[in-house]
Amino acid sequence: MKPQTLIPTLCLILAVTSVKAQDQYQTTMSQLVIRIDTTRGQLDNLTMASDFERIARTEKTNWLPFYYAAYCMTRESLDKPDVSKVDFLCDQATQYLDQADKLAPNKSEVYCLRGLIALSRIKVNQAARGMSGLMEAQEALETAQYHDPANPRVYFLLGQQAYNTPEMFGGSKEKALRYFEKTLTLFEARQESQSTIEVHWGYKTTIGMVSACRSQLQASTKSN
Repeated sequence: MKPQTLIPTLCLILAVTSVKAQDQYQTTMSQLVIRIDTTRGQLDNLTMASDFERIARTEKTNWLPFYYAAYCMTRESLDKPDVSKVDFLCDQATQYLDQADKLAPNKSEVYCLRGLIALSRIKVNQAARGMSGLMEAQEALETAQYHDPANPRVYFLLGQQAYNTPEMFGGSKEKALRYFEKTLTLFEARQESQSTIEVHWGYKTTIGMVSACRSQLQASTKSN
């Protein structure tokens, strides 16, 4: 092959290889994210976290695989009935998030997940960790809101906080409902523009929480 045709040919080969690798990444990530959307359980959470970590070690410049590995570990910490394992799972999730943050600093989604991790740690000892955990979560969510005021997961998690916090400490079903209704509005504004692998968790749970808040507030009004 003549030198003048060799370089263009090599460039074409490299371009085709790059496109194929990107297609494979998108396909694999899509399949795993669909599993997140449709399954929930210990085996799936931990297996998927490992699968995302393997992708992250290959796709060294993409933050999403590390994020999803962290999300799976966080889900496992929330589902875990044995609270003695929660801190370990949250530590693992935080390590993954730190890697994601290095690759893509100041992502609102990363701070939302840090807030959820802080809330998960509270279950280990609610009396000892309640106030400090809520403050840590609040700080993370305020940072998430600063970086993306239209991120629905910010308001979803604020709603969860308001829903689960006793009124004497600032929680209420009315406040929670306002957050959840705003969450739904933001989700609906984003849905059509999102690809399969973009962060999109929380929509179905928000619908359920709106219904739960309305039912409880209605029942409370009738009893009064």
